[in-house]
Amino acid sequence: MSKDVKVPAVERALDVIEYLADCNSSKSLKEIGDQLKIPAASLFRLLKNLTARDYLVQVKENPPEYELGYKISQISSKYIRKFNLSDVAKPVMEELSERTNQTAQLGVLDGTKVIYIAQVLSRAPVNFIAHLYAPMAPNVCACAKCILAEEDPETQKWILESSMLKKNTEKTIMDIDTLIDELRLTKERGYGRDDEEFSVGIGCLAVPILGSDNECLGAIGVTGKAEDYEDAEQLEKIRFFVTDAAKKISKKIV
Repeated sequence: MSKDVKVPAVERALDVIEYLADCNSSKSLKEIGDQLKIPAASLFRLLKNLTARDYLVQVKENPPEYELGYKISQISSKYIRKFNLSDVAKPVMEELSERTNQTAQLGVLDGTKVIYIAQVLSRAPVNFIAHLYAPMAPNVCACAKCILAEEDPETQKWILESSMLKKNTEKTIMDIDTLIDELRLTKERGYGRDDEEFSVGIGCLAVPILGSDNECLGAIGVTGKAEDYEDAEQLEKIRFFVTDAAKKISKKIV
């Protein structure tokens, strides 16, 4: 999907929200239209829709004036929580790394990209270090699979089609339909896997971190040698430790 594709109605809606965010007082339809050069009829429908969805609130009559609604604050709070997540998660990640002797990592969805915002290295002689805040291709990252698995199928497909998928190894999944099946499996079993899809000899297991209303705030995972994930008993032990860590973080947040 081209990054240059723009939807006029969406562009106008974002222009309205950004304009009102910069204003110190509510604004009328005429003031908004004059500033943004949006035809009155189109702007009227747009304001009605944004108000119905609580992105704007009408605060005056004759003429009606608008300002930002509570939904903006709600979304902002969720975004901030994601990046405060690392402070809450750090002690749990340290414990997880100690219990598994693997690198613990914390990922979140940033727009359409999954990024790592924190990691704790293990005491093992060899560590697997991720680049913090660098976008991860969703087809090679266990945390990304966990996070996308919590989205609806339409959003999953849109994000995957918008992403730069990377063919890192022979095990890397490149077909979007196959990836969506993988996300369905991830959701069903409660964890995501990277089975040498990012790099030969490296394995990863991640679990979503859920908030009070069951929204996905991010995912926590561990990365280590692929051989650690080949034994069923060892795999189950890792799954238990990572799941326990995700639950501990969720409890601290809610």
